Formats: sequence, structure tokens, C-alpha cells
Amino acid sequence: MNPRNTFWSALLAYGLFSIASVADSFRLSDTSAVVSAAAGALIVASAAYALRRPEDVGGPEKWDLTVVAAVLGAVGYALALLIGGI
Repeated sequence: MNPRNTFWSALLAYGLFSIASVADSFRLSDTSAVVSAAAGALIVASAAYALRRPEDVGGPEKWDLTVVAAVLGAVGYALALLIGGI
């Protein structure tokens, strides 16, 4: 997997985790849940587009701190959700 696909895959996972974090307690009257779900949906849509049409979207060309931070951030967020920290 190249750095660009890894970066966008990590952001896709982060967006899905963001939506999942509010899914169990989602209410339209809860503004923070609506904003969080909307932001997650925007991240998912952007990352999915970038993975589908890589020639139209930029991204990291080499393995650097940006790719590592995106992957570690997504993994850390997933672990925090699993242990109930968020």
C-alpha cells in the first residue's frame, strides 16, 4: 500500500469511528452529536472520494510523519472507543 492510500484509509477509518462514537446516543436535539456525525460524514465522503479518484486529490507521496500521525490517530481513536475512553 502506498503512503497516499494509507493516509486516506486512516482518515476514512477515523471518520467512520467518529460517526460510530455518536451512533448509540444520537438525537437531533443534541447539537454536539449532530455536528460530530456531520463532520464524520464529511471526512468519510472526502476520504472515499480520494481513494476512488486518487488522480484528482493530493496526499503524501512518501512515508513521513503525516502518514504516521494519521494512522496512529485513527488507531488511537479506535482503541479509545473500544475501552470506553470517549
